Amino acid sequence: MKKRRLPIVPTFMAAYRDCRRLLFPLRTIVISAFLILLAISVAAEFVPQRLWDQNLSGEALGLLQGAVWALLLTPIVIAIHRFVILGEVTTNYGLDIGEPAFRLFFIWLFGLKVFSGLPFTLLGVLQALGFSPLATAIPFAVALGVVTAVLLRLTILFPAIAVEAPGATARHSFIDTRGQALRILAIFLLALTPWIAAIIVIVILLGPGALVTGSVQAMVSLVVGGIAQSAIVCLSTVIASHAFMFLAAQVKSTAAR
Repeated sequence: MKKRRLPIVPTFMAAYRDCRRLLFPLRTIVISAFLILLAISVAAEFVPQRLWDQNLSGEALGLLQGAVWALLLTPIVIAIHRFVILGEVTTNYGLDIGEPAFRLFFIWLFGLKVFSGLPFTLLGVLQALGFSPLATAIPFAVALGVVTAVLLRLTILFPAIAVEAPGATARHSFIDTRGQALRILAIFLLALTPWIAAIIVIVILLGPGALVTGSVQAMVSLVVGGIAQSAIVCLSTVIASHAFMFLAAQVKSTAAR
């Protein structure tokens, strides 16, 4: 039996529809997402640039920021997954660290954050070693391609863990997304590109003042960035939920034959 392909446009439209649908019932969760992302950006802004520029302190700060990001967003992403897949409404934000599913989700989310930054870490190392732009561009492009492919294949692992589905493992995620990665990528690009483009345009319009800590332009940039990041987190989570539901239904249908 031929595998059905994940529909691109219908999934894209369903993601935006569900994002709009969750705004009121999950308003506490959505507001929490915005405040957390804004607070992380503000905190990073006030860390002296020389600490970010140093290899050891920069890596340590990056890991700390990633851990805080993953820990604080874990209940938000889980709540959105459970709303889209199960129709469950989470009314309050809470860190259920005692729950095994919470801990597993946090570990994978933090791992995703660290893993997604590896190509840029490699680029920085090669540049520090004095390699030419061409010599650094090729391994960076290869690393970026590998990381992107792996992350796309792990897309449905997160909703599976969130709803505590049987077989919520990386191995099953790779098996179930075989032949679907490019379609998942297309959905993410369709949904997220407008928000990324909006951030870039607004930063350009704000001018050099957006780079000056404490300036009005910088504060506007941080608020706009917080809104856009919240939208990106919500959309990405909803897309992953829909990909999971489609592929889970396909696996169940195949198993029943």
